[in-house]
Amino acid sequence: ESTVEGGLHPDQINAVIRRNQGQVTYCYERGLQVKPQLSGRVSVNFVIAPSGRVSSANVGHSSLASREVESCIIQKLRAWQFPRPKGNVAVKVSYPFLLKRLSQG
Repeated sequence: ESTVEGGLHPDQINAVIRRNQGQVTYCYERGLQVKPQLSGRVSVNFVIAPSGRVSSANVGHSSLASREVESCIIQKLRAWQFPRPKGNVAVKVSYPFLLKRLSQG
C-alpha cells in the first residue's frame, strides 16, 4: 500500500511510477542473473521537491535481500520527474515494489 503526504494526487505519482516501471524491472532482472530465485517486496520512501524532482530516496523496508537491486532502484528513482506539487510543498511518498518472476504467479 502506497502512501502520499502533500500536494500531489496519488494517481499523478502512480502515473510516473508506471511510466518508469521498466527501469525497476531492469534492476530486478539484473539481480535475477545473480540470484535466479530472487523475489520480494521493496518499500521505497522518497520526497518530491517543489520542483517535481526527487530530493531524497531510500529503502524503507525490503524482503528482497539484494542490496544491488535496491540501490539500483533508488538510483533510477532519483532521476524521475514528477509534476510540480500544488502549494509549492515537498511531498513524502512511500511506495512498495513487488518483485517476482512472472512464472511465480
